[in-house]
Amino acid sequence: MKKELTLGTPAVPAHDINVVSKLRDQLNRALPAECQIKTAQDAWYAGAVCALCVTFLFPPALLALAYCVVQAKKEGGER
Repeated sequence: MKKELTLGTPAVPAHDINVVSKLRDQLNRALPAECQIKTAQDAWYAGAVCALCVTFLFPPALLALAYCVVQAKKEGGER
């Protein structure tokens, strides 16, 4: 059988979205109100902090840290 090529991106399964949502909800319950992740910029900065922690074990994670900070700056602006 021949596989047909489709254009565009495949849909993200709802299960994967729910996992991310549940993880964010659990993290927000554990954090004080002023530290909760409320915007996309906050999520990128949280990713940068995680990448910094991983950098101590795996130095190339510094690239992920830089990427997260750049994305946070793009999402940011005035609060």
